[in-house]
Amino acid sequence: MAKEKRLDGETGLLELEERGFWGGPIPLRVRVVEGPDQGLERLLESGGLVVGTSPEVDLVLSDRTVSRRHLEIALVEAGVRVRDLGSRNGTFVGEHRIESAVLPIGSELRLGRTRLAFLSALGQGTVDVSQRIRFGRLVGQSQAMRQVFALLERAAKNQVPVWIHGEAGVGKTLAARALHDARSQPPLRREGILVELDLSRGAQAGDHLLKVAKGGTVLLDRIDEAPLFVQQEVGVLLDRAEREEADVAWVAVSRADPRELVEGGWLRRDLYFHLASLRITLPPLRERREDLPLLIDAIARDLGYPEFRLSPEEIAQLRAQPMEGNVRELRRIIEEALLRSPRGKGTPLTPDESAFAMTEEISRLPFKEAKERLLEAFERNYIAALLERAGGNLARAADEAGMDRSHFARLARKHGLR
Repeated sequence: MAKEKRLDGETGLLELEERGFWGGPIPLRVRVVEGPDQGLERLLESGGLVVGTSPEVDLVLSDRTVSRRHLEIALVEAGVRVRDLGSRNGTFVGEHRIESAVLPIGSELRLGRTRLAFLSALGQGTVDVSQRIRFGRLVGQSQAMRQVFALLERAAKNQVPVWIHGEAGVGKTLAARALHDARSQPPLRREGILVELDLSRGAQAGDHLLKVAKGGTVLLDRIDEAPLFVQQEVGVLLDRAEREEADVAWVAVSRADPRELVEGGWLRRDLYFHLASLRITLPPLRERREDLPLLIDAIARDLGYPEFRLSPEEIAQLRAQPMEGNVRELRRIIEEALLRSPRGKGTPLTPDESAFAMTEEISRLPFKEAKERLLEAFERNYIAALLERAGGNLARAADEAGMDRSHFARLARKHGLR
């Protein structure tokens, strides 16, 4: 439980009250209703949204009376939590200047010459779904994963702090690394390194970190398992990075939902507001079992067995398993299957030596050319495998891939498969 100031749209500032901090927030549209950017709007479905004039915030304003990082907006059970980030000219609700307040949906606030309105986004069809089936080493064609990919695509276009959470083995660290790699591409073209800190082991987050990670990403792994003194060090570092406008992107990773961690007293609230501008939940494998064929194929290729196949009966057996270890457990099962018995017509599988040779070859190419070569190879192999499973039926193969039939057909023609 936490004490929060709460502002009511009609009666003004109310007294401090004890209440549950988190609940089932309503999706929100943050709209500029007055000022130089009138009509500008952003959707907030979860986590936080930072408003200011810096190009790195979520809602970028051109109003010069607004600070670079002016305020943060977050969804909570009672409505919308607003936190002023130490702005020059302040944040106002009516005539009241606020530092931290909870407002009901439908309220408005003023910052500089700009007025913002908080409008409900229910019924607006707001859930984005990506058309891709892969993001870095993450693979999935289910709606749940394509929603994750859409959020990662959105995060890759800016430097907003991201909090990734989910059960053990779902691929949280892979998602963080893929996001870092995606930010090296347009429009950000970031060239810095990825620094990974395992906070569960008391990794030190010293001041030198900002120099080492300049232009890159700091991955705060297992932040939910960090001792209190480590959380304090991270909080100090984040404050300093914000004051100095350090060129560092932050990604936090945890098993538990950060909201639950705050409510349970396991996580400092200031870390949440620093790091959870965008929350991404990776779904457990049991909630996306339709991804199994694609995952099995990707794991087998990664292990050097591109011809590896499981029968429909074997895949059905996997679907029936609880898979508490998620994708990590699936990988172990595939590894054991490869070691335990030969596949196919009595001929033991051997690793695809050409795949290793290709890896050595492309490592000598420029990054862009190497990436294009790999994507071309993946695309052709993927389309060919789907067509083979579908008996050459384009519509069935496109449906399994979660792709438009005409787009799938164009890819098949491109690679000489039709």
